Amino acid sequence: MSAIQINDQALIDRLHLVASRLFDTSPLAAAIAGTFATVTDDNFDMGGRPEWAGRSAVTLKIYERKGIKYSGVLQASGSLRARVVTSHTQDEAVISNNMPYAAAMHFGIKQGASGKTSRGAPIPFGAIPARPFMPMDAEGNMQSEAEREVFLDVDHYWHKIFNP
Repeated sequence: MSAIQINDQALIDRLHLVASRLFDTSPLAAAIAGTFATVTDDNFDMGGRPEWAGRSAVTLKIYERKGIKYSGVLQASGSLRARVVTSHTQDEAVISNNMPYAAAMHFGIKQGASGKTSRGAPIPFGAIPARPFMPMDAEGNMQSEAEREVFLDVDHYWHKIFNP
């Protein structure tokens, strides 16, 4: 077996640079996590992509009775949007939400799926349709807008490696 000796110091330096950047992909993971947050924010701004189902007539009556002003879907308090959290490691980008009802809003939930009140009423009192606000659907498929933006992140990272 023969070994090839590289005598060009510039090439050696470039190979070391590429290897080090490929090893530490945390800048790419950070960019992707940021993209997830931006796409989620855009989803809230646009009322969903695709557009979220509106509130039911029953929900609107309850809001009126309680004096809650109607704002956009998933916008009543702003808490759901405000508690979107991203993080990353060298190997992954993560987006989550720490509101107790976030999964129910994103994936939808059937009437009574969370149990009953002390008076025996179902929780939730009616079915809540899925209103995906995170950049993926119920099966984990990335939203098309997120796919385009993540592609741009990867492309930018790729060019930074080879065109420092």
